[in-house]
This record gives sequence, C-alpha cells and structure tokens, in this order.
Amino acid sequence: MKRYFNHQVNKAIVIQNLITIESLDATKDFTYPEETHTFYEFVYVDSGSIHCHLEEKDIELVQGDFLLIPPHNRHFYYNTENFSAALFIVCFRCSSEILSILEQKIALSKELKLLLADIVQESKNAFQFPFNRKLKPLNNPLYASQQLVENNIEKLLIHLVRNETNQNESIKFVMDSIEKEHNLIDDILTLLNNHLYSRITLEYISQQTYYSKAYLNNIFNRHMGTSIMQYYNHLKIKEAKKMLRNEQSPSSIALQLGFESATYFTKAFKKQTGLTPSAYKKQILK
Repeated sequence: MKRYFNHQVNKAIVIQNLITIESLDATKDFTYPEETHTFYEFVYVDSGSIHCHLEEKDIELVQGDFLLIPPHNRHFYYNTENFSAALFIVCFRCSSEILSILEQKIALSKELKLLLADIVQESKNAFQFPFNRKLKPLNNPLYASQQLVENNIEKLLIHLVRNETNQNESIKFVMDSIEKEHNLIDDILTLLNNHLYSRITLEYISQQTYYSKAYLNNIFNRHMGTSIMQYYNHLKIKEAKKMLRNEQSPSSIALQLGFESATYFTKAFKKQTGLTPSAYKKQILK
C-alpha cells in the first residue's frame, strides 16, 4: 500500500492583519499628515509624482514606484507639482524580518504592476469603494476576496524579496539565516504541540533538532519572548482550560496532560492564571 506523509509548508511572509487600504488623489499642495505607527505601510504611485518625507529623508516617487515604510518610522506625503498624483496605500501587520531588505523605493516591473492591479481589483471586490482609513466589508463580497487581497500582497512582497536577493548575495545570506531560524522555531512548536498529552524534555528536543539546548533556548527566547519549557507549560495550561470548560476533573486533566502530579498541575495552573483549576472551573460554570 502506498504511504503518504504530511509536509508542513514553510510560510516565509505572512500578512497577519490588514489595517487600511486607501486610494488617494493627491492634487497640487496636497499634504498627508505626519504619522508613525506599529505596522507596515506601502505606497504605490499609479500616476504623477509625490514626495514622501521618511524620517530624515525626502524621497520623490514617480509613476510605477513602490515604497515600503517600516513600523515606527515617521513619514508624510506632499505634492508640489501642478498635476495630481494617484496613490494606492496599504497598511498591514507582518512579523517577517526579511522585509527589512525592501526599505528603499523600487520601480515595479510590468509583471508586478499587474499583480498590484489584482490587489486593487480584489480590494474593490471585498470592501466598499472608495477606500478610506477604516475598511468596510461589502454586504455581498465576491467569495474569498479578502483572502485574495492578503494572498496577493504576500505574493507581491515575496517577488520583491526574490528580486533583491538575486541582485545581492549578502542579502541572500541574511535571508537564509533568518529562514533557518524560523524553520527551527516551527519545528520546536510542532514538537511541543504534538506532545501536549505527554511529557517532552529539552534534551529530547535537542536530539530531534540536532542543536544544543542552550542554542535552542537562545533562538526561541529571541523570537518568542520566553523559554521553550515555559512556552510548553503555557500550551498545556491553555489546553487544560478547554478541558475544564468541558467539565473534566483537575486530577484527570493532570494525568492526561502528563503533569508529574495533580499538586504540581494545580501549582502550575495557579501561577499562570491566578486561580486553582477548581476555582477556574467554578468561575466558568457560573
């Protein structure tokens, strides 16, 4: 009998949230207020030209130019020409570190302009047009149009990163290093989730990934903000909450989730939630 195996797809660039989509007509003397925010923003100039003041730089963007603005960067747009500029602006959240290599204006190729046109069209299929700072979904959007907006933005960013790495070998080295770390984090998370109903040790994870315990904890802490075993404990307590909501007893949960004892489970649960499992269960039942 033919055997089949699962393969976890490595997602290099993932859009976590769309914030805004704006379509602007920047007439003469147009000024967009200075702002800074915690998410990415990109601007594409469909026609005309516009200036973007980004931190201490003044960047002139002409038709076909694309500019990615990283989080926490002060910026504003202004137009000093006698003719209007048509701008397409998208704000989104993304934690992919590789986007840092796109922090300069880029003249889009014909293929990428077509891809950006798809983003505009799918945005119109998903949200009320003209776009404003707050996205308002259509009452009857085309099927999966919001998902296609996100997918096409990811595709655009992936192609831009590919183009940059093809032109610069040092960037490729950085990208490979970042990708290796993200793959390692994914492998650790898979191991932790696959062993929720048993026990797993740092020693075992080290053997499975072929990295030292110190290196694994260092990488995991840098990306996740906590140690591997603390995160593992967090996953178990999260699962325990679900089980308590299904009215399972604390002692049964402790046994199923591989805690050393019911007493240790109670101690770990209270440390994370401020309540004992029994008190949490009573609160839920109320």
